Amino acid sequence: MLLALAALFAAGLGVRRYILDVQRQMAGVPLPFTLEGAIHFHRIQQVLAPEGLPGADRHIEYPRGIRVRATDTVTDTYLVAALTPLFPAAVSLAERVRWIEGIWFCLGIPLLALWLRLLTRSWWAGLAAAAFYAVTLSSVIRSTGQEISHENFALPLLLGSLAASAWALQAEPRGRFLRRALLAAALLALAQMTWDLVQFFLFLSALALGGRVLFGRAPLPAREAELAGWQVLALGLAGALNPYLRAHGYLYSLPLLLLCGVLLAHLARQRFQGLETGPAGVSKVWKTRLLLLLVALVPAVIGVLLARNYGSSYSHFGELLVAKLRFLQWVHWYELVSVKPADPALLTFDQRILWVPALHSATWSLTKHLFPAIFATSLVALACVARRKNEDRNSNLMLPLVGAIVSFVAYWLFVRLHVFTALFFAALLGAWVAWAVRRGALARAVVGVLLLLALVAEAGNTLRLPEKQGRLGVPYRELNELTAWLRAHVAPAPVLANFGVSAAVLTYGGCPILLHPKFEAPQIRERVRRCNEVLFKETEDKFRDWAEREGALYYVHELGEYGPEHVEQQMRYMVDALQPRTDTAAWLLDREPNRLRCFAPVWGNAKYRVYRIVRSDDATIAAEQAELAALALQHGKLERAECHAIEALARAPDHRPAQAVLRHVLSLKQQGFGAHDDAKK
Repeated sequence: MLLALAALFAAGLGVRRYILDVQRQMAGVPLPFTLEGAIHFHRIQQVLAPEGLPGADRHIEYPRGIRVRATDTVTDTYLVAALTPLFPAAVSLAERVRWIEGIWFCLGIPLLALWLRLLTRSWWAGLAAAAFYAVTLSSVIRSTGQEISHENFALPLLLGSLAASAWALQAEPRGRFLRRALLAAALLALAQMTWDLVQFFLFLSALALGGRVLFGRAPLPAREAELAGWQVLALGLAGALNPYLRAHGYLYSLPLLLLCGVLLAHLARQRFQGLETGPAGVSKVWKTRLLLLLVALVPAVIGVLLARNYGSSYSHFGELLVAKLRFLQWVHWYELVSVKPADPALLTFDQRILWVPALHSATWSLTKHLFPAIFATSLVALACVARRKNEDRNSNLMLPLVGAIVSFVAYWLFVRLHVFTALFFAALLGAWVAWAVRRGALARAVVGVLLLLALVAEAGNTLRLPEKQGRLGVPYRELNELTAWLRAHVAPAPVLANFGVSAAVLTYGGCPILLHPKFEAPQIRERVRRCNEVLFKETEDKFRDWAEREGALYYVHELGEYGPEHVEQQMRYMVDALQPRTDTAAWLLDREPNRLRCFAPVWGNAKYRVYRIVRSDDATIAAEQAELAALALQHGKLERAECHAIEALARAPDHRPAQAVLRHVLSLKQQGFGAHDDAKK
């Protein structure tokens, strides 16, 4: 069995490294990390530096900076930094990080097998689930190491918590149960401190546990309730002690409060067990369940009324969900999809800028691409497992069942949640194998053949077009050219760049950045909104004034904002400025740089242009320096005249009097004049 688990681990890691190698070959250049992955890599570099991770980082959201541990998730940063010395010194830091991420994620493959083995008492179930989790594209596509992602470190911790939970429930002595329960709780808290979206898993857990408390034929077993209590306690401690969770108001998070409510409902059901029986019959049972439901919702209602930081940190996701439900439409008779409206005025800024490919709504074509065989197979498995005989509603398979159904619905609204769908579909298929093993030879043969065919189809789909997997469309060559030039000629001057490229400008260009590629803080979202509204709706002067007030000395412009394709993904859509105006800063920077007065182009390639921001006082200073240069020239002081002329041209490259003085100085130097007396003559 250990050899089988090791083989699945190796297969999962091999598939991911293969796709990463193909992506490298396609790019033809080293792959830099981008977006929040670049910030994560920057944090790893800081932890490994002698100074360590700073408490405040003024290089992000320049000049005010950010509180690092309250703004960025850094739990897995320390883990990666601690593991990097295990690799040979000849291996680059980026390559070490990619290996660590792949290996760590693939630890979840045997942990998933262990969880299913403990749930179903069948190793065949565990191996089947682990095999699908190892090779299915929906599990592979975001875990190749092309980008660093917090989820790839959190998911194995989550699976470890699930396995430890099932292990604890099988322990007989009280002390052994307690140790395993505390392990499960600690791993769950660590997963939450590593990735925000573990809250979605907690929501699934609350639904599964709540369903058993409210509708189970018997009360929740005491040990399961105690296990849930330890987990809630660990999550509460994490929310109070972890700077990131505390700053985001995690103690008022809806999933955590729902779990608390479910435990309260369990206690209420134990206290009033007799209410469900009596002459009133069915109506009395439903009245009792309605009362328990109200009890379960009390903490969530109180939390919504009291929450402040949590609401401001995550309300934009709620806004996006409202928009997704509002714009649901039938694109085919069989396909209901949320379609981003062509008119940006129908959405708020947060809704527009969050509604991007990672959070798009799924379609059947995308579902066939991500789940070519596992989706249909999981439907059959769901029907068999949910209806199996001699199994009441207190089944320990409630979480895989609820997780598979709810996560698929959530995936249909937000594609990024496919990572949970892949996990619970794999678990569901493992449960189906356990169902077949207990049903006899015919069931085992039919299910075995179907799953083998599905596994081959999934693996073939993942390996067939590796160049189509991973993060596509990133101009890596141009991005590397940009950051190399910035490091050589601009660093450490502060740079204004859109949040898509700003992280690379900081990490690889060595320049402080004004915009943080993260949206959990209201002030970050507000700065992004204001920057792009001025860029696309105001004149060049006003954009320069805004950038100057915010402390920028250079501006990196990404070309292509006025292309005809994918308009809803362009920044002009995000700020409701679809109709291009030829007097705006964005138009001049993108299409007519020769008309610019406040931005001086200093470098560019096929994708990016770098402009030096001509400050509002540059013209005055340039005139003063040119006058001093002319005066020095009149007195034969060539070196001083040259310095003043260069300073004037640094402020205003097109300043003609300064150009004339500099030409005159250089001409005199070429004629051999250098000393004061000779120059005066």
